[in-house]
Amino acid sequence: MTKLSFENVGEFSEARANELFESHKKYLEWRKTEWATRGTEALAKRQAARAANHKTWRQMKGFDLMRHEMNHAGNKPFVIGMAVMSGVYLWAFTSQSAETRAGSEYWTKYHMKK
Repeated sequence: MTKLSFENVGEFSEARANELFESHKKYLEWRKTEWATRGTEALAKRQAARAANHKTWRQMKGFDLMRHEMNHAGNKPFVIGMAVMSGVYLWAFTSQSAETRAGSEYWTKYHMKK
């Protein structure tokens, strides 16, 4: 257990008293600004300001929501995996020639016009 010691507090001079007074004044000013943001009126004012220029993910649709979700750190591996696999599928699809498609049992059965 640590022993409390008041030996190295220093001399309580006028300069030290003024310094403490100024720090307390600064703290009280900060608390006054905090108190001004409390209460039902201040809450309604904050909510109105936030609603005017802020969209939550529940209000987003389409590409805004997709972009918002893609930027989450937990979704990054899935986004990267989806991009890689989409690239592989696109490459596989575009690399097929007409002869390859004509020789494919699947392609001739479901896609070729007879």
